[in-house]
Amino acid sequence: MFDATTATRRNDFRVDRGAGLRESLEGLLLHDGVGLDARMRHAIAAVVHLAVDAPLGIPEDAEEFLGRLDASWLFAAWHHSDTELSLLNTLSGGAVPALSWCELMFTTALAPWSNTPAAVHNRRIFGPAEQARLAAVGDCGTVRA
Repeated sequence: MFDATTATRRNDFRVDRGAGLRESLEGLLLHDGVGLDARMRHAIAAVVHLAVDAPLGIPEDAEEFLGRLDASWLFAAWHHSDTELSLLNTLSGGAVPALSWCELMFTTALAPWSNTPAAVHNRRIFGPAEQARLAAVGDCGTVRA
């Protein structure tokens, strides 16, 4: 994965600090892809973008990421960006809003009690403080009776 994106000029590059985090979080829900149509795949990518790339910077831990999945938080964070506000309106509308679905799925997938290999692996994408708090969960391969 290449974490640099082109900026305004041809030889002007900036590091995309959220690229690895976005990829890991999207992969957490898309790892097997069973039962997800293209609409939900795009919704997951959009929700991850809105939470990770918010103007306040990338989330420091899983708890902060999950807190950002609240519609009112996202609307407040992106209030100056018409594109992201339009995206939020789309994700928040309908009989079963995609934003609510993504919030539920990420909350379950990142829960400290979830011992699935994908959840354990993806909790490690956050900083050392988060890893220490979740150490009690253990790794799936090292759980002792």
